[in-house]
Order: sequence, then C-alpha cells, then structure tokens
Amino acid sequence: MRTMSLDATQGTGARTPRAAGPAGTVVALGEQALVEGFGLAGAVVRVAETAVEVEEAWITLPRSVAVVVLTPRAAAALGARRDAPVAPMSVVLP
Repeated sequence: MRTMSLDATQGTGARTPRAAGPAGTVVALGEQALVEGFGLAGAVVRVAETAVEVEEAWITLPRSVAVVVLTPRAAAALGARRDAPVAPMSVVLP
C-alpha cells in the first residue's frame, strides 16, 4: 500500500468535513487484481490486500478524494465507516 498525507485524526477513523468546490480525486481501493485497471482511467489506485491495509488506506485518504471505488472485500473491511457523514462517496464493485 502506498502512503499518503495523514489526517490529524489518524487512527480514530474520524475525518474532517470536506469543503465544497471543484470535483475531487477518484480512488480505487482493494485487491490489486480488481483495482489496477482503474489507473488507466485516471483513478488513483491504492492496493490493499488485507483488512488492516484497507483501514489504513481509508483513514489516510486526503480530503481531496471525492469518490472511492471499493472491492467487495474492502467494503466489508470498512463496514459502517464508509457511511459516515464526512466520508467520501463510495461505490462497491459487483
């Protein structure tokens, strides 16, 4: 997994609200075999093969991320955290 800038609330699962403005970044997060192709469409790819890697990647997403494309395993690892009001919008691959 690649490391990104850390939020001040690292480790708590909390995120600060996002400011309204231009469209943000799209991130694909999950197992490499399922997310690597999203890089061809311009998404930032974050490979996370384990639940711990998924959680670490999630809490270190920069505030500029607007949409996260998740694999089913990544979505399961995050559980209800992806529904937090301050979380980026997320979609789950079939």
